[in-house]
Amino acid sequence: MKNKIIKAKNFGIILFLVLLFCSCNHGRPCVDLKLTYDLLTLDLIGEPYGATDINAVSGNQGLSIAFNQAGTITVFKWPNPSYYDQVKYMTTRREKERLGALANEGVFTGIYYETDSGNGFFWLRDLEHHQSYNGPRSVVVKTHYSNPAVGLWIDQFDFVSPNADVLRRHYLVVRTAKSQVKRARLIAYSNFAPKVSKISRMPITDWCMDPVGNSTIRWDDDKGLFIQSRQGKDFSTKKKSAVFLAFGFEGKGQHHQAGYDHFCTAKGEDKDAFFAAQKGKLDGSDFAHGKVNSGISYELLKFWGADDAEADFLIAAAKSEKQAIDLIETERQKGFADSLAEEEAHWQKILKDVPLPATDNPAIKNVALRSVISLLLNFCPETGALVDSIATQPPYGEDWPRDGAYLNAALMAAGFNDLVKKHNLFYVQMQSRPGHRLPMVPEGNWATNYFADGVPGFPILWWEIDETGFALWNLFSYFEQTKDTKYLEQVYPTIKLAADFLVKFRDPGTGLTRKAYESDEYVKLKSFRGALSAFTGLKFAVKAAEAMGDNSSKLKWQAREDELEKVITQKFYDPSCRRFVRFEENRGDCAKPGVGWEHAQVLWPTGFFASSDPRAEEFAEKSWNEISPSFSGKRDRGLYEPYSLLSLAKIWKADPAKTELVRSALLWEATVPVTDTGHFGEVWIKINGKVITGQAQPQLWHHALFYLASLEAFGTGQK
Repeated sequence: MKNKIIKAKNFGIILFLVLLFCSCNHGRPCVDLKLTYDLLTLDLIGEPYGATDINAVSGNQGLSIAFNQAGTITVFKWPNPSYYDQVKYMTTRREKERLGALANEGVFTGIYYETDSGNGFFWLRDLEHHQSYNGPRSVVVKTHYSNPAVGLWIDQFDFVSPNADVLRRHYLVVRTAKSQVKRARLIAYSNFAPKVSKISRMPITDWCMDPVGNSTIRWDDDKGLFIQSRQGKDFSTKKKSAVFLAFGFEGKGQHHQAGYDHFCTAKGEDKDAFFAAQKGKLDGSDFAHGKVNSGISYELLKFWGADDAEADFLIAAAKSEKQAIDLIETERQKGFADSLAEEEAHWQKILKDVPLPATDNPAIKNVALRSVISLLLNFCPETGALVDSIATQPPYGEDWPRDGAYLNAALMAAGFNDLVKKHNLFYVQMQSRPGHRLPMVPEGNWATNYFADGVPGFPILWWEIDETGFALWNLFSYFEQTKDTKYLEQVYPTIKLAADFLVKFRDPGTGLTRKAYESDEYVKLKSFRGALSAFTGLKFAVKAAEAMGDNSSKLKWQAREDELEKVITQKFYDPSCRRFVRFEENRGDCAKPGVGWEHAQVLWPTGFFASSDPRAEEFAEKSWNEISPSFSGKRDRGLYEPYSLLSLAKIWKADPAKTELVRSALLWEATVPVTDTGHFGEVWIKINGKVITGQAQPQLWHHALFYLASLEAFGTGQK
């Protein structure tokens, strides 16, 4: 019944979005019908928001950009990793060409070339290509393209300046000895969809509302730049908002076109810069307003006397036109070599002392390091928020307190205590409390998630009890490791309000917690999951009260913790099957599944059983048995295996044979359900026998769990 409810709600949301999208495609019923079918037949379990088309990322905690495997910009977040996505790009189904994105969506580049026998054109994305980072400690994305038929080899380097919101795209174009190309020019095509607003509790603008709203684009001939802008008000905050994008080549472009998106307007293909570029005939138009796109061409002059040529395309984002242009002008003065050196030195310094797992296996070390880099890229310094992913499909540019507890644990292990403290102070500000009561969120709790500015983000689930339990563990953990008493004094009122709520949130008939939303469930439940989360939170609140000398709170919280421990054991522990069950009525039926990943949570961080209790080892075995089919190829999909591996690495630390099981599983993680650039999605799925990572890569909870598990399993003897 529960699954039917979930599917019905998903269907309703998707249908609403389809109708909204279709209403914006003026006079184009063929596109509408195709899109409607694609969305209504999405994989609601694996990728309910369409396939995440991300293979690599770069950013500076302000401007945050994602690239697919072919080097197309698919996400362009500014002013932070949380919001707003400024590029038009929407996928539907994984098996479709470009994963269902329309042909003219995204930001990418083509080459128009001339030979003695005729002219031709190709988009780089259509060539054979391979993508990697410029090194394990780099956020420079390198995409290599080859066109042997024409005799051209192209390297595209993408990176965001560490000190300014500017993306540099550097091109090295090499002409082979047998190439017949006499002249060539790059054509940089852009389909931006500037955003200035988001919707509280409905984060749909980033993935399905690109055709909604207009922007203005104009050519500045003196600067050799397009300026695309949108101004208005953020619907969620009622504050004024604006974005100005300035983009052009480092040298002055040859031709340009301010165009109109053919698929979203009644304009013909000749007005769309995407189609015009393929003919090598950008029409020189200087202005467009509405659903617009653009193209700029740049002559590769060195081909007149040498076999290689270089060019740089720059994109800046700012709050005003002047600021955007100034950013471009400053970056133009640096040049590629200086910008690259500055970028690499910046990240080398940041990552210099990051602990890595003590293993000689490069895959494990590289994925562990990439996990730390991903965490740092998604931190929002203005507020202290840390979002789960910059992906817009699904819309995971929010901060979940539940996930944040593990992200903080990983940042602490990596040595970034200052970021963890700031992140926790963000949670202090976000708690629903007197004077800051959030609608539908009881005092002492948190909304399910938040945009970087504190606006509640996700729909339907207003608050979840496990978010509260994990938040209490998280808030105390920083003090437990740093002994920062001033910090504990700052956060203790927040801990007290949450713990007092958990004491009151008691079902008088059973002694359990009352019905509540639990871990992404779309209906309120009263299960082992909610009770265990409350127990976990109270356990760490008791430690906080003891450290603060608050004896009355300690006694009150300890009494409720003891009661929950007793009731959880009575109602959810199944002695005949020697396991916990999710619902009391499942006790005694060993054919039904147990609680799943909570077996790992029971071990850590909750520590429900003492290490000497034989049931702790039994639960470790059960946890291993639940995830091991993933590593042996017996599953077609999975997620979050490192959640269990982290707990197992801790409890099996003294057993070399079992530790080796964890290490072998981590090697599988680092080599199978990851992109070729070392990123995890939230899930992995098997398609035609091949494991594909999916949903929100880079997904920070998965990355944080892998990093923590790898340090626990291998130790930290190497950097």
